[in-house]
Amino acid sequence: MTIPEQQPGPDNDDQEHDGDVLAVRETVSVSERLKTTTCAWCGERIVYAGVGRPPKYCRDSHRKRASEVRTAARRAARPVDQGGQTTDPVREVVERTETVTRTTVRRGPAKVRLPEDIWEWQAALVQLQNAVREGRFTSFLDLLVRDLEATAAVAREHQNDLEKLLAGELPAPRPPRPQGSKKKRRKRR
Repeated sequence: MTIPEQQPGPDNDDQEHDGDVLAVRETVSVSERLKTTTCAWCGERIVYAGVGRPPKYCRDSHRKRASEVRTAARRAARPVDQGGQTTDPVREVVERTETVTRTTVRRGPAKVRLPEDIWEWQAALVQLQNAVREGRFTSFLDLLVRDLEATAAVAREHQNDLEKLLAGELPAPRPPRPQGSKKKRRKRR
């Protein structure tokens, strides 16, 4: 706000030249900044940082409750068949989850999971060899010993390749390519 006035200047006005003062210009600027406000739901004081839109509610839950009240008022104005049954806002939502765990025990042997790499095969063969030596498979002893010796021969054949692989002389085998498209693989997770 600018107010030009005709007033004589002060005796010591720090002017470089002598002469009559024609006018004194005084500029006053007033600015207002919001520092605090109150919550529209509970009336609690909210400190405003001065950046962005000023907050209306102190908590997100108060904002949601106020929205529920506004929605309930609009819903009450509608006919009952369109959802206008009550003016009360929803105060709580309860979700009940019932988990049923069913365990089935079946008779008979379980499905066998075959070893997937050389180390699992080696461990499985050692277990099988110990079981045969202890006599747990007496009726199948001859058959198992023959199969065990054949498998051990194949493992000995490839022992050099395994040692080279561990020493870093052979490249590691590539992992299997994923099956299906990216979209289907994401869906399976």
